[in-house]
Amino acid sequence: MSQTANKLTSQDQPRFAIIGAGAMGLSLAALLGRDAKVANVVRDPAKAKRIARDGVAVHGLMLATAHPAVVPSIPALAGVMPLTAIFVATKTTAIDAVARELGPVLDALPHDEHPFVISFQNGIEPGRDLMERLHEPRVLRMVLNYGATLTDDNAATVMLNGPPHFIGGPDATHRDFAAKLASLLTNCGLPTEPVDDIEPYAWTKGVLNAAMNPVAALTDSSVGEVLDSPARAIVSRLIDEGLRVAHAEGIDLGPDITGRMWATLDKARPHTPSMVGDIRGGRPSEVGQLNRQIIEHAHRNGVPVPSHEIVAALIDSFDWRIFHRPTMFDGVPS
Repeated sequence: MSQTANKLTSQDQPRFAIIGAGAMGLSLAALLGRDAKVANVVRDPAKAKRIARDGVAVHGLMLATAHPAVVPSIPALAGVMPLTAIFVATKTTAIDAVARELGPVLDALPHDEHPFVISFQNGIEPGRDLMERLHEPRVLRMVLNYGATLTDDNAATVMLNGPPHFIGGPDATHRDFAAKLASLLTNCGLPTEPVDDIEPYAWTKGVLNAAMNPVAALTDSSVGEVLDSPARAIVSRLIDEGLRVAHAEGIDLGPDITGRMWATLDKARPHTPSMVGDIRGGRPSEVGQLNRQIIEHAHRNGVPVPSHEIVAALIDSFDWRIFHRPTMFDGVPS
């Protein structure tokens, strides 16, 4: 067993880093901080100052507070080694940037001292993307069945919580570590189960998010508002297309997957997907990690996905408007 795995069973308190200070990162820091030492990467100086002073908290359907150490950047994690694991809780749009900064930190360590890297993110491919970009085999993926929104600089509120959550890799290579980490997370208030193959869980959530999140963003709605509106029919088409792609990929999502997905959405009625906030705030959306990934798999398998192509193009138009099109003020003298 590696030194990293031993850290979860030794008498020493496990040490974690969390990259990301959004709602998911803060909620994880508050929960993990109950039983572990936590360092939170917080780039914004004002936010970092508040977290260092007041700690972090999660409210709503999860309740916890903690006082993590604050680290100003990913390279600064070199100063808090050794670590048991590093959770990547950023948007999936930041994977490339995270890997560029985290890679040199890991490369500077002896191989048997590398912490595990845990993708705490949406999408179908983030775990594989991190593994490929970091050239690091010790990468696990969590599939989370809760949703949180920022309440303040140092607090998040959970409006949706449907445990268990799942942790694992593409195979059972790191099952032992995943089981120990799942136990710790469960004790901290995040009921988690280890699995030998994370792919069916990632696909189930990925198909569901790709069906609901862009429709909610395009209609500026909560899950419940979408379900009660004519847009429900679009969600239905997106689910059907996504499930056909999963089937073509040979992913077994279990019995009555369609019924289970609609039941999950019904329980999520109060929740507003994060993509809604991204569009409202002019931030990059995760459509590339949701619908675009389903489209790529569909094209490889010859599965038509016209509804995914339409909603992806519509969401892409928001990103294009904010990040690519010149503004009316470009070239105007100040």
